[in-house]
Amino acid sequence: MLPPALVKKFPKLPADGATKSSDATEQYNCIAWSANRDKKQWWQPIKEEPWDYWPPGIPVDFSFESFVLLFEKRGYKKCAGSHFEFFYKKVALYADQDVFTHVCDQLNSGEWWSKLAAYEDVKHNSLEALEGNTGNEYGKVEQILKKRCDLFDILARTFRKIKLRFN
Repeated sequence: MLPPALVKKFPKLPADGATKSSDATEQYNCIAWSANRDKKQWWQPIKEEPWDYWPPGIPVDFSFESFVLLFEKRGYKKCAGSHFEFFYKKVALYADQDVFTHVCDQLNSGEWWSKLAAYEDVKHNSLEALEGNTGNEYGKVEQILKKRCDLFDILARTFRKIKLRFN
């Protein structure tokens, strides 16, 4: 069940079948979560809080291209489709008027996982669930990137596929 305050800010989530996956926190953000499952703020190039972090080698101009480069430096490559690919992990970068607004990543199940600013983390089925300009929505998906899964992810995906087949 999604909290009513979150539904007000992101009105498409209930129809998308989104579920809350963690409590609200300001300690980390969508970039940290999607890039590294990190509990830091990957945003501020000047460390203001103990959890602030900006990866070395990434321009601090906050351009959309800098966020694409951040994921490319982590092994991702640009791709066209958001569909689930068994051997690839994907991230989707959102923008509003060419300004980066959000990133979410695709889970081994094919669902998407988003850390929604200072709000909760949610699992959602489509990228469109966060698109738009109502409430706190993030504009639209401007870039999808993918990288080859590691062995753990391949095993998890295989196990999930076997489990679904026998259910």
